[in-house]
Amino acid sequence: MARLAVDRSGESRQATVEKLVATYSESDMSPSERESVMALLQMFARDAEQRVRAALAASVKALPDLPHDLAMILASDEAEVAGPILEHASVLTEADLLGLVRDSDTAKLLSIAKREHVPGSVADALVDSGNETVVATVVANPGADLSDRAMERALAAFPHSEQVKEGLVGRSVLPVTIAERLVTLVSERLRERLVTHHALSPDMATDLVLESRERATMSLLRGARSGTAVEALAKQLHKNGRLTESLILRAAILGDIDFLEASLAAIAGIPRENARLLVHDAGRRGLASLLKKADMPERLAVVLQTAIHVADETEFDGLDRDRERYAVRMIERVLTAVDENPDNVLDQDDVDYLVRKIDQLQGPQAIAC
Repeated sequence: MARLAVDRSGESRQATVEKLVATYSESDMSPSERESVMALLQMFARDAEQRVRAALAASVKALPDLPHDLAMILASDEAEVAGPILEHASVLTEADLLGLVRDSDTAKLLSIAKREHVPGSVADALVDSGNETVVATVVANPGADLSDRAMERALAAFPHSEQVKEGLVGRSVLPVTIAERLVTLVSERLRERLVTHHALSPDMATDLVLESRERATMSLLRGARSGTAVEALAKQLHKNGRLTESLILRAAILGDIDFLEASLAAIAGIPRENARLLVHDAGRRGLASLLKKADMPERLAVVLQTAIHVADETEFDGLDRDRERYAVRMIERVLTAVDENPDNVLDQDDVDYLVRKIDQLQGPQAIAC
């Protein structure tokens, strides 16, 4: 304070504020001394110069015993002063934040949206602000308690915003309804994250995995393999609990034997090449052994062996829509094998999916198989 008595400039007052807060934070002061320092800080909160108030806010933002009235004075100041308090001060209550959201400009709203924890009612109010950057910031904040309704409103308000869509896709938990709406709106990169990190209907998950694999290899089983891409996808699905029995079966039946190999390798915890040798074992014991190691039912071998056999003996004919004809042929052969087996190993949902897939692949004109 001695320096301040001699030099009353804004620079001097700013330095005094920073020194007072540092002393308050780091020293063992008596209650009366702490009270005196806080009284001085209250005085500086009303300083005429913005930089003095801004220095105060930046210095006290993380104080656990920051007085509520001082926090509110600073939070109600202009954005350059209020920002650190709005983003960090733990003393601000949910009611405080709601009131501040109603009375704040975009810069202040952004600070609130970045808080370590944003209560549900506050997150809802931020989504209702109608500001794209604010909405994108709060939906991307893992500490924001976003309701399903808030996420739906965010997506409905900004269906073309890459920031908002990326923030939603990046959340640790996403309602199935939101995830499936996002599928048609996001980029290929974000679509893969949707399928590997969030719950989707079995049909949609299968279609997305197959689309992702097809883009990675440029065509189903055309010879040019992208081992790194398929292994990464299978491992990511397995890591996030999305590599289901149904997904593996459907992909194999549609001719993606690469994905079958990578998936069983990921689940069994063995190298991809080892899995490939077991899958294509001429004696068929290898596949049974691999299924056992992956803790999958041995009964699946009937379907998988049929799919592998058809894939090994079938080639693209090079004519128009050959890929579609190949997939239809594969599905029909597998479904026939299943019908002829006394122990039907496909769930009705999987059978229905494959029948629908034939219709989709054939399109408006029937494909001769």
